[in-house]
Amino acid sequence: MKDRKRRVRSDSLANRERIMQAAARLFADRGVDVPLDEIAEASGLGSATLHRHFQGRADLVHVVLDAEAARLAASAGHLPPGRDPAQALRAWLSDLIRFSMSYRGLAVLLAARDADTTLEARHEALTRACRQLLGAAQAGGRVSTAIDAATLLRLAHGIAVAAAGSADTASLLADVLMDGLQTRSADGWTATAPGPPASASERGDTQSPETATLNERP
Repeated sequence: MKDRKRRVRSDSLANRERIMQAAARLFADRGVDVPLDEIAEASGLGSATLHRHFQGRADLVHVVLDAEAARLAASAGHLPPGRDPAQALRAWLSDLIRFSMSYRGLAVLLAARDADTTLEARHEALTRACRQLLGAAQAGGRVSTAIDAATLLRLAHGIAVAAAGSADTASLLADVLMDGLQTRSADGWTATAPGPPASASERGDTQSPETATLNERP
């Protein structure tokens, strides 16, 4: 009996994960208005199974948004040994920008329904991840210490908005951003003495990138 219950629970968790993965792909490709029936079909499961696991669209998008943000934040701590810190920061920013481009609509939908209860937690996790990578690049003298993690997140968010869905434009703008952050001299790279960047509170900038999305005006 216990083995059967364990099997049922394992199958249930696997089905939930399949739905989340299918939803993440479709939301990224087509936006938040993808019919739930199509998400169920893409997962290889029925619509009834989807509704057993999620109360509706807002519930599903909330879970997907949190899971993708957690994956992105965790990736900052799993970099290959010996990788150049500036390159690691650039790669992570690319993932962050793709995340913002893909899931910006999800945050807007949740906020409109007053359902985004984990916005602050997501922002804090991403800020910590960004601070870790930025600090390593600054300590190596490859990136200016004049910028902090909160400002860099806002710049990355701005790129996601400005790119208007174009991956090529986003990549070009990210390159421009990283080029502007580099420390150089007339002879090329220079190592600057690392110093603590200004905190978000010192700069008076405490608004999260996702909150900034919601405050945009036409």
